[in-house]
Amino acid sequence: MLRSYLLAYPFLVLYVALVVPTFVPLARMTGRIGPLYWMARQGCRIGLRLTGVRVRVLDGERAYIHPCCVFVANHVGSLEAPALFMVLPRIAVIMKKSLGRIPLLSSAMRMGGFICVDRKARDSRRRALDQAVRTLQAGISMLVFPEGTRNSGAKLLPFRPGPFQMAIDAGVPVVPVTVHGAGALMPRGAAYPRPGTFALQFHDPVLTEGLDLGDRLELMRSVRATMQAALDGQRPG
Repeated sequence: MLRSYLLAYPFLVLYVALVVPTFVPLARMTGRIGPLYWMARQGCRIGLRLTGVRVRVLDGERAYIHPCCVFVANHVGSLEAPALFMVLPRIAVIMKKSLGRIPLLSSAMRMGGFICVDRKARDSRRRALDQAVRTLQAGISMLVFPEGTRNSGAKLLPFRPGPFQMAIDAGVPVVPVTVHGAGALMPRGAAYPRPGTFALQFHDPVLTEGLDLGDRLELMRSVRATMQAALDGQRPG
């Protein structure tokens, strides 16, 4: 707790306050998002270390086999998103509309290609899906949590088909990622993480070439089965 309140949280506030006003205008002037994205990744890396959280990456080379993918991961808390952002190649994320209103950060996230979705608007998901396909076709990978909400148990919640449809529409592989142990370090409702280690386990990419809309449910079931089997097996220590 003290590490988070005395080290990590003050660092993150200061880091955002210094980095965003400097690197967002720089990115706008140069048209290059790379430096801003690199600084954001370093902020995630240092912030996690200051809390005492360590991340083990299992078979991480699978994330780099294809230049553009849809990464799908189970969502158990607040730790896996910054960890994945830290270890993956450049990605964009579909996020809640409310996150797009955060001062300073919202500008950086939009410049990074992040997509806002309003869960109350009927056509918002459809527009977000179309935008995600265009992002993938531009060569930027997407990170999606297909359960749609946090899952505090060992059993995956039902998946939503949208991420698998976007992968098929864009013709890019799906890379399953199973998160082990992150929920125990920061359970639902916790204001800070406990020091410890959790793991990100990357699975073989699943190709979508030759698939069409009718195949998305089978693709979804196959990926979910792979991730659930990993959760049911021996947890990485």
